[in-house]
Amino acid sequence: MVYNIIVSMCECCRQLKNELAEERSRRNAIEQELSLAMQMIEMMKRKMFGRSSEQADPDQGTFEGLLSDWDKLNGESAVPPTETEKIEYERRRKTQNNNLNGRVKIPEHLERVDKFIDIPDSEKICPVTGEALVCIGEDITEQLACEPGRLYVIRYRRPKYVSPDRRKGNIVGVLTALLPESPIERCKADVSLITQIIINKYCDHIPLTRQEGIFAREQIGIPVSTMADWCRESANVLKPLHQLLKDTVLSCDYINADDTRELFLQKNGEGAKKGRMWIYVANMMKLPDNKDGPIENIKLMFFDFSQDWNEEHPLKILKNYKGFFQSDAYPGFKNAAKLKDITAIGCWCHSRRKFLDALKAGVKDAKIFVTLINILYRIEHHIGELKKKNVQDDVLLALRKKRALRVFKKFFKKVNSTPALPKSLLGKALTYARNQEESLKRYVENLRFKPDNNVAENFIRPLCVGRNNYLFMGSEGGGRTAAILYSFIGSCRALGINPYEYLKDVLSRINSLPHSRLHELLPHNWQKLRQQK
Repeated sequence: MVYNIIVSMCECCRQLKNELAEERSRRNAIEQELSLAMQMIEMMKRKMFGRSSEQADPDQGTFEGLLSDWDKLNGESAVPPTETEKIEYERRRKTQNNNLNGRVKIPEHLERVDKFIDIPDSEKICPVTGEALVCIGEDITEQLACEPGRLYVIRYRRPKYVSPDRRKGNIVGVLTALLPESPIERCKADVSLITQIIINKYCDHIPLTRQEGIFAREQIGIPVSTMADWCRESANVLKPLHQLLKDTVLSCDYINADDTRELFLQKNGEGAKKGRMWIYVANMMKLPDNKDGPIENIKLMFFDFSQDWNEEHPLKILKNYKGFFQSDAYPGFKNAAKLKDITAIGCWCHSRRKFLDALKAGVKDAKIFVTLINILYRIEHHIGELKKKNVQDDVLLALRKKRALRVFKKFFKKVNSTPALPKSLLGKALTYARNQEESLKRYVENLRFKPDNNVAENFIRPLCVGRNNYLFMGSEGGGRTAAILYSFIGSCRALGINPYEYLKDVLSRINSLPHSRLHELLPHNWQKLRQQK
């Protein structure tokens, strides 16, 4: 009887222990979920109401000091390096905009309109001697002036000629000069107006509805649908050149890629759908005409529009590409980077952003990772300063490898030894870094390579500004039209070309130019020919 009671009590104790363990497990799970939820709430609050800047703390110290602090934090002995280098930085002091008091630099090429302001004749007599005052010079004050965009009409007056004996059965007929080449047949708009409408929308982000209102103030009625047709027809004319631009970009051995969403209206009237705009930027090396001159880095780009965010789109573009490919960790780009002729380069900016999100959400363990990534960028800044002083490339490459590899070792050692929940902000950042370890290290192999994909991000950012203004594309065709026009405007921006002058000239000549000379209209070739002339 006593034995049965003891056994029953032991069984009850065992059940209580199991229930207590399960309760502790549930409590730990609830605490983890609560912690993750609080991190997400804090991150969303910062995205909605906080600063979006990713600028690092300016008081971080020098390269060797940061590494020494890192060693102390991890209980390692800070061994002083055998050789030290001092990295100095000059920061431009932020000042208020005082250009309102005449400090604006007025370009010399602008037209000067003189306006003479003289004193009255009655004041040109000296009050002391009574004689006429002598002019000894003049004060010249310059101010920038502006007039609203001037619209005018071009009237092509073409004399008509006939044979003098036309009444005697002559079949010569009426002869007149041909009209200038136009990208759109029987169009009431000159190529200059069509180009301006394109620039207004795709470069300055002014929707067609607003442009319609601008023309209406000048008592000119141009419907939105008409301007949309002009943009579409112009893009159709530029399609062969866009294909040539695409082939030129993909022939480069080092390209960057990125993507962004782009809404477009569906034909079936079901509202807007999320499409995708893809950008591919080529970093081409231009050999100087003079062998002693520096090698220039030319950037060309093309955009591609798709109806969805499917992985097949970058694979279709890059299936025959051979070279180095830098992007973020989007699965489509990752799969494309696995092709046999493509070598992937990772993006430290994306990795840093994930650790920075965790740090802003209150995860203190993320600070060391942000600090180490900041050191990598300080190294790049120092190398850029030395390059301006004409230090040889092999010396700079050796310096980059020496310092960056040391940071890599400490960074990934800490990544692999830091525990974190996989779904937490820190856990996602650690997973990203582990999966991208090899590609993140690859940029040190060549000075042409950058540690991040900011080149593509910077050129795709204007699309986001335009999207905030016009909200969506009118159709899938509108997205493809935008991709073609954005390609040339973005390339012009990268090369420092006035996109209005470029598109106006190209649209007026492309129909009459033989296909064998089409390459002359590519932005970099067009710029070179203009400079030679």
